Amino acid sequence: MNKKAIFILSLLFITASPLQLTAQIGPAEIGSLVLNESALKKLSFRHASELKEVYARMKYQPIWYGNDLRVRELIQLIGQAENLGLNRADYENNAVKAIRAMPGDWGKDTLATELYLTDAAIHFTKDVAEGNTPLNLGYNGLNYRSGCSDIAGSLSTAILSEQLMNLMPLIEQRTPEYISIKWMIGWFHSVMAGNDFREVLIRSTKATNANKELFIKLYQLGLLDSATQNLSGKELKTKIRLAQELFNLPADSILRSSLVSALNIPLRYRLEELKMALNTIRALYCIKQSSTVVIVNIPSATLLVYDQGKNILDSRIIVGKRSTPTPTLSSKITDVVLYPYWMVPYSIATKEILPAVKRNIGYLDAGNYQVIDHSGKVVNPYRINWQSLSPSNFPYVIRQATGCDNSLGLVKFNFYNPYSVYLHDTPSKNLFSYNKRYFSHGCMRVQKAMELAHIILKDKSIVLDTLEDKGCLRNQSPVTVNADQQIPVFVIYSTAWTDGNGRVIFNEDVYGKQKTILRKK
Repeated sequence: MNKKAIFILSLLFITASPLQLTAQIGPAEIGSLVLNESALKKLSFRHASELKEVYARMKYQPIWYGNDLRVRELIQLIGQAENLGLNRADYENNAVKAIRAMPGDWGKDTLATELYLTDAAIHFTKDVAEGNTPLNLGYNGLNYRSGCSDIAGSLSTAILSEQLMNLMPLIEQRTPEYISIKWMIGWFHSVMAGNDFREVLIRSTKATNANKELFIKLYQLGLLDSATQNLSGKELKTKIRLAQELFNLPADSILRSSLVSALNIPLRYRLEELKMALNTIRALYCIKQSSTVVIVNIPSATLLVYDQGKNILDSRIIVGKRSTPTPTLSSKITDVVLYPYWMVPYSIATKEILPAVKRNIGYLDAGNYQVIDHSGKVVNPYRINWQSLSPSNFPYVIRQATGCDNSLGLVKFNFYNPYSVYLHDTPSKNLFSYNKRYFSHGCMRVQKAMELAHIILKDKSIVLDTLEDKGCLRNQSPVTVNADQQIPVFVIYSTAWTDGNGRVIFNEDVYGKQKTILRKK
C-alpha cells in the first residue's frame, strides 16, 4: 500500500466519528489508524506505543477480528486476573464486555473493537509482568520504575505461534516468593468462592476439636485439609505452631490471644495484603534481575540481598518503633564506615541524654559519649553548666565514640536520603531474638552486618578481615571505605511478605499503613 493511499485513509478516519468505523478491516485500515497519533489519542488507548509495536510485528494484520478462538482465549486469560492478584475490571473495557456478553457481536465499531481488545491484552500482560501499582516510597532516590519486560514481544510471540494460552510462562516470574504468594491468593479465592464460605470469629482459646471456628479458619488458611477433620492433641499443636509461624508469632504451639487476634482478621483483608505483596514483588523484579540489590521490608523487619535474581543474604533487622517510624525509600549504598561515630540526633540528645546527664554527669563516661561544640571541638563536659541547658538551649552535639558499646557497632552503611537514616551494626544482639523487632529511632540495625559489608566491599574484604581480627577496639578513628559498586537499596512496607526460602508470612501492620491503604479500596 503506497503512502498516498495511507494518507487518504488517515484523512477519512480523522473526519469520521468512532461510530462510523468500517466493519471490514485489514492491514490498510489498521495501519492507517495505528500510525496516526491524533487518531490514537482520540480513542484514549492506555498503551498506544506498545499497540503500535504489536501491530507492526503482526504486519498490521487483524489479531481478533475473524478469529473467535483467539478472542475466547483472551477472555479466558483476563478471567484469571483475580487469581493473579489483579483486578479483572481493569482489563474489561467496553469491547471485552460486549464480546463476553454476546460472543461474536463486534457491533458497528469493528476497527475500534479490534484495537481495544489489543490494548486490553497489553494492559493485562504488562500488569502480570510488572505489577499494577508503582512502589509507594516516601523518597525515590533512584527514580525507579519497573519496565524491563518485552511486553509487545511476548504478546506478539504468543499470538503468532497461535498459543495465546501459553502467554503466562513468557511473562510470569518463577521466583519462590512469587510462586508462594500467587498460590495462596489462588487458594483464598477458591475458599471464598465456596457456597459454605463465611468469615469466622474465634472466641475460645481452647485448642480442642470442639473449637469449630478454629478449625474452619485453619482450613481457610490452607493449614488443614478439611474444616471438619478430627486431630489428635499432638497434631493440633503442630497446626497451631504452623499458624503462629504464618503470623510471625513465637511458635510454642499454645493457642494464645495474640494468635486468635491474628486468625480473626478477615480472609478478604488477608487477600488484599497478598495482592499488594505480589504486585510489589512484580515491581521489584527488574532491579533484582539486573544487579545486586538490598531490599528491606519494615513490617517483617528483615533484609534480603539479591544478586542477579538469586537470594544471597537473609538477615533479621531492627526497625523504627511506632513513635519513630522507619521511612520507605530507594537509594544507593555509597560507602561503609568502619568504627563509626554515632552522632546522636538532636531529639535524642536533648530528650533522653540531657536529663540523664543532669541527674549524673557520669552517664557520659559510662556511655563513651563526647560533647562537641559549635566549632567541632571536643569539650570537657565537667566545665559545662548542664542544669542551665534545655531542649531549646542546647548548643552542643553529643557523639558516641567508637568501641564495644557504640550504638552503631563496627560498621555503618551510608546511602543518601532526606531522613538521615542508615543501616548499621549493633552491640545489642539480644533484640534480634524477638519476632517483632520495632525498637529503633528510625535507623535499621542489621544482625548480619558483617556479611552485608562483605557483599558491598567484596573486592576490599581485607579491610573487613582486619576489623574482625581486631574486634571492637575503643576510641578508634572511623574509616570510610567506598563501595566497589554502589548498590541499590529499597526500604518498603508490605505486611504480607516472604522469608529467604519463599515462605509466606503475615506481619503486624506496625505503622497502620496497610490498614489506611485498604480502607481506601
